[in-house]
Amino acid sequence: MPPVTTERGADRHGSDAVSVAHGPSPRLDLATSAVFFDVDGTLLDLKPHPDDVVSDDALRQLLVTIQRRNHGAVALVSGRGIADLDRIFFPLVLPAAGLHGADMRFPDGTRIGARAEIMDHARPDVGRFVAEHPGLMLEDKGATLAVHFRARPDLAADVLRFMTRFGPGDEIAVQEGKFVVELKPVSFDKGTAIAAMLRHAPFLGRQPVFYGDDLTDEAGFSFVNSVGGLSVRIGSPDVPTLARMNIPDPAALRAHLAEITRAAAGHQELP
Repeated sequence: MPPVTTERGADRHGSDAVSVAHGPSPRLDLATSAVFFDVDGTLLDLKPHPDDVVSDDALRQLLVTIQRRNHGAVALVSGRGIADLDRIFFPLVLPAAGLHGADMRFPDGTRIGARAEIMDHARPDVGRFVAEHPGLMLEDKGATLAVHFRARPDLAADVLRFMTRFGPGDEIAVQEGKFVVELKPVSFDKGTAIAAMLRHAPFLGRQPVFYGDDLTDEAGFSFVNSVGGLSVRIGSPDVPTLARMNIPDPAALRAHLAEITRAAAGHQELP
């Protein structure tokens, strides 16, 4: 079976350097920025089960306020499907890149996406593997397949070894994340997703800012860095990353965003 691409924050957008994010809270001018958010571990705390994750009124209002300050240039960039993102943020509907960019909804409502059939050859075997290992959870998102091992961290190496068996040529990549290994179309990642969104108004011509927390977000950090944007990792500042700045956790990110919106309301930039 041909080898697959394993993505651990590997940079196909312009930089090979892996650094450690550090420094003060990032400076952000909403008037000129396009703001992109990962969801799990970034805007919202991680939960034992993906279906447990849901936004609250305060977060939705904060996102709406940011939209008003930057003329609507706010989007979600996630490994989740767009329907799941809509569930989490209901009734708020945002431009979104789901499935690591394999499912796109642009500001005008236009949708493009990869075919679910790309996973047909892997789907039965992955299902059997998960069924044979109690505690694992299969999340079938159509064009991606994710095996979660949060309840069985002892199986991390086995899950990765099994998932790397799949991939016809270069069509599928193995994407590692926090307690998850995922099969996804190789031609999509969070960097390609942000790049695609930036070609559409109201994102066009704005400086991209991307907040993420995981290995799945490294391609987004890489792209944003390559075009002079701002990359911000949520989590420990000691983890190697391409992100240029760090915020410790989702609660601190919310506080940071609230401060930004207050500064924007007063036509001031954060110090």
